[in-house]
Formats: sequence, C-alpha cells, structure tokens
Amino acid sequence: MLDAAYAEGQLGADEYHVRIARAGAARTLGELSALTADLQSPEVFGSPGSSRRASATSGNSAYPPRTRARATDRAATIAALDVGRADGQLDADEHAAAVELASGAKTLGDLATLVADLQKRPKAPAKPRDSNRRGLLLVAAIVSIVASFIVGTQLVREETVGPAKYANPAPLVFPTPSPTTIAGFIHIRDGLRSTFGDAKVDSITFHPEHASLTRSAQGRDDVSVSYLYRGGYDRGDQVSARKRDVVAIDLSEVNTDALAATLKSAATTLRVPDGKIQHFTIDIDSSSKGPKISVYVGNDLRQSAHLTTALSGEILRAYPFEA
Repeated sequence: MLDAAYAEGQLGADEYHVRIARAGAARTLGELSALTADLQSPEVFGSPGSSRRASATSGNSAYPPRTRARATDRAATIAALDVGRADGQLDADEHAAAVELASGAKTLGDLATLVADLQKRPKAPAKPRDSNRRGLLLVAAIVSIVASFIVGTQLVREETVGPAKYANPAPLVFPTPSPTTIAGFIHIRDGLRSTFGDAKVDSITFHPEHASLTRSAQGRDDVSVSYLYRGGYDRGDQVSARKRDVVAIDLSEVNTDALAATLKSAATTLRVPDGKIQHFTIDIDSSSKGPKISVYVGNDLRQSAHLTTALSGEILRAYPFEA
C-alpha cells in the first residue's frame, strides 16, 4: 500500500522511506494502521466504482481533510482553477498563486480550501468499502510477519553456524551547522543553489535553529513563494503576487569572510554583555534600494542592539546597546 501511495504522489520520497522502515519494524496491526491512516486507498486495491457503491450505503464516504492528496487530486484541483480563471472567477494573480499552492498541496483539505469559493469544484475522492481497507491491513500484517520470520530464521541460522562477531561501527552523524554561523550561511546558500539552481532570494532571515525566506516561484517571476529551512526547504502556504520592481538578492555576492568577521565581533561592536547573534536578515534597504545585511544581538537580560552592513561587509549603520 505504501508503494502504491508513493507512486500516486501521496507520499514524498523521504516520507515513503521512513514509513517503509517503520512498517518493517511493526509488530501489531495498530502500528501498521497508523502508518496508513492518512492515506487514500490506492486505486490498485479497488476501483472507483466499488467506492461509489459503498457510498450509497454509508454516510461516511468522504476522506477526512488530513488525508494525503494524490497527483490526480492535484491535477483535478488545478483543472478547476483553470476553469475559474477562464470564466472570470479568478484574476491572473489569484490563479497563479492558487496553482502554485495546489501543485505542492499535501492533503485533501489543502486542495479543498483552494477551490472552496469556486462555483465548479472537483468531486472529492470517495473512500472504499471498509472490508477493502481491512484487507489492506491484513496484507500488510502478513508481509510484516513474513519479514519478521525471515529475519528471525536468518538470525537462528547465523547463530547455529557461529560466525565471527564484529563490533557494530558507530553511526556517522553529519550535523547541520546553525544558520546564524558562517558555516550555516554557506550551507544554506549552497543548498539553495543545488535545490533551485541559484542562490537568489527576495529576503531571508537566519535564526539559530532555522531560516525563513521568500523568492520568486520557479518559472514565475510574478509570483512570490515563502520557504522554511530546517535541514531542507519546505514551501509554506504564503504565496502572493510579486511586484515587478522587486530585485532579487544573489547570496553568492555576499563576502563570506567579511560576514564571518561581522558575526564574530557583533556582540563586542554593539557593546552587548554576553551577547549572542539572535538572528540576521538579508533584504533590500527601503532607502537606498540596495541589498543589506542586518545583524541583531541580544543576551539573557533582553539587552539588544543591531547593525547593518552592505554585502561587501562595509558597516552602514550601527545602533549599539546603551546601559
């Protein structure tokens, strides 16, 4: 069922691999059920016809909003948005933003929200008969039991043969640097380049545990999309029209040596006792219309100060703490 759900677009690659690993370790039907509770029954296990017949005799035929959406559900929603644009219900900006959200929607509830105010909405997928789902869980349980039996048999066989015992090597751990360090900045900058093809943003803020940014949608300079970075780039719900005069900032143009020096000396420069970097932001200065870096320092006593530099590292303004 997980394989079919991944093929239909209900699960991303990372989610799929995590659930497969948990399914292999599951020992009860309850554990297996939890791994598939938010999934639609893949079409390979039942036809839409059987679902419709079931809905005629059951009042609970619709999936709950938190159920994962398939690629076909996203396509149906986008088609409804196209119709809404064609007959004048949506303007160009509303249509572009909604299509962007629909393309990345994870649940049926997310998709339903996007078309809730349209006159013509796609039909919500219907749940299969309960017997079908019980059958799926039974199949999953059998697979888990067989897998456990094979593993157990292999362990007994190895124990009988008595192979040489080796100590398990320690797992390799690759920590992600804090975004408020120069290593974190470089990590995020390079991640942007590998994920999107460039390191351009409209604005980005680096916090100790995460970073948040906005940039133009891929292939759409007139649409702005927000992302949250926590080891990967998760697109947020905030999609809006992007002004034509917005200038993207290329993080590749930041002088990393100068930024490293600024982050290291900011607490001293701003005279904040025991100060630490709270966050720093790279965006466009409202006065000069050029890119700037704003570094904010604070301590446990809520004493704070900040300074602003150019991408080159030149200090433009400083507002030190005054006791």
